[in-house]
Amino acid sequence: MYFSNHRVLAGIALAIVILASSCGTTVHMTGTWKAQQAPNQGYHKILVASLSSNLGAKQTIETDVTAALQKKGIDAGRSLDMFPPNFDPKNEVSREEMAKKILAAGYTAVLTTSLVNKESDTRYVPGTPYAPYPAYGWYGSFWGYYGYMYGSLYSPGYYTTDKTYFLESNLYDLSKDGVLIWSGQSETVNPNSLASFGKAFSKTLTDAMQNAGLLDQR
Repeated sequence: MYFSNHRVLAGIALAIVILASSCGTTVHMTGTWKAQQAPNQGYHKILVASLSSNLGAKQTIETDVTAALQKKGIDAGRSLDMFPPNFDPKNEVSREEMAKKILAAGYTAVLTTSLVNKESDTRYVPGTPYAPYPAYGWYGSFWGYYGYMYGSLYSPGYYTTDKTYFLESNLYDLSKDGVLIWSGQSETVNPNSLASFGKAFSKTLTDAMQNAGLLDQR
């Protein structure tokens, strides 16, 4: 009875760990805006530019968003493949040269993403109260019971910090002097990892753009 219940409890614990680790990052849109002059047919060739000083984050976001757009039939590319490492958008000459290069590549719109805010909220997580186990093998002797149950009767509470990230995504029309056509803000709480966030964010973002009629999927 003891070993049987022990295996059952261990199996349940393992299942809980696997389930928790398999939960991905959740991203949802908190608001969107669309200009009246947005073309009815949408855009087919879009350049993705993540405005981040973190090269790893920039590469992940641009790669994932580009891949998500391509899955929807869009001819998308990354700014990392267009802009040189020393590109300075504040330099007028460099900016004009890059603008010509983007237009020469056939892009009709640029999609930017940037982190606009990060909030932290500390909360208390209550401990797990005592609950007797439905097994009796442990009760045969004091040391058997004490050794098995020591440290497992109560899990103390603790403080944890939740981190909420807000990202802004803007779509600019290059055929109209780079006018803003669409903007959306997304929110995610405690992303599991950059890789997990990149996949969730790119899907949420591109789905929102598709629903807004901004993608010419041809």
